[in-house]
Amino acid sequence: MKNNPLLTQPTVPSAWKKYRHLWKYEDVPAKHLLLKEGDICRKVILIEKGSLRTWFNHDGREISFQFYFEGDAVSSPESFYKHTPSQFSIETLEPTRLRWLDTRDMEIIIKDPVILHFMMNHANERRTEFMRHFFSYLKDSPTQRYENLLREKPEVIKRVPLQHIATYLGITQVSLSRIRNKIR
Repeated sequence: MKNNPLLTQPTVPSAWKKYRHLWKYEDVPAKHLLLKEGDICRKVILIEKGSLRTWFNHDGREISFQFYFEGDAVSSPESFYKHTPSQFSIETLEPTRLRWLDTRDMEIIIKDPVILHFMMNHANERRTEFMRHFFSYLKDSPTQRYENLLREKPEVIKRVPLQHIATYLGITQVSLSRIRNKIR
């Protein structure tokens, strides 16, 4: 299990401990929708065990655009903070143990400057990662995108079904199979 990003700074653990009574815990099965595209997001989720994906519907096809694992926080930030319909769904890929905070509890926690600073840093890291993938999608070949994924996020290759990896890379499953066979 990778390091929990909530515990990366010395003052952060004690700040989070003050609010541990606000967390709700839940065990959910694989392929469970935690948020449906078009619904308003009312939770910030922390994965304790398992994995999630975020995806949107494009002409009847599910397009995966991010994957999350143990220690990752997941939400639809714009929907959560602006109370607008989410542009994407959040779904479990495996049986998942998670904890979550609702809007009211986040309003309490966000007032803590240590937590606020941590959350801003975490959001910037996720945005940077997303932008790196976006630019790779524009400038790299499918083979290069797959090689980048192998090098930078081997956990995705090991734990995420191939159909979701293919849409994440912007290719068909057949193309993904050809690339995988060529690289082996």
